[in-house]
Amino acid sequence: MTKRKESTIAALLEDKPRRGRPRRSIGRKNVYIALTAEQKQLMKALAKNLPDSLSRADIPDMAVNLLAARMDLLRSAVADRDREIPEGITDLDSLYLLWDLPLPAKDSEPRWTSIRLSPQQSIELGRAQGALNAQFGANRSQVFALGLAALTSFLQEELADKQYTSVNDVDRWFTRIYL
Repeated sequence: MTKRKESTIAALLEDKPRRGRPRRSIGRKNVYIALTAEQKQLMKALAKNLPDSLSRADIPDMAVNLLAARMDLLRSAVADRDREIPEGITDLDSLYLLWDLPLPAKDSEPRWTSIRLSPQQSIELGRAQGALNAQFGANRSQVFALGLAALTSFLQEELADKQYTSVNDVDRWFTRIYL
């Protein structure tokens, strides 16, 4: 049996740096939503205030994690009844008011864009969108905007003086506060 000779081109390509977005340990999925210019600017502003270990790409995951924690809290509030959302919440605006969030601006035109979510967060976004769509007819973009507003409020109030190194650290903080 002859031993196979190593290819020079294979050795050269092995150490070649890759172009484009750096690989993550868990691949992210594109999710298409409509965001207003103000919401896009808000995401940029939030990214500037994050610690160096977190980036703008982590903001959608954190927004969905916080939304999932708050939706679980709503579910636990009505656990003994056959509802998923309490009776007093009659539309999406009343959910903003319940969580002390500023109401979204209705005058600006949303434009389609994609966000990248980890697989579990895309499932959580779908779960929240399913619940809010059944109750109020909310679409995926409106649900993500709710999560983004909740994350903005949370970062301004809770994480102002705390330093976290990963999305999991922030998620543990959400869970400790809300569940």
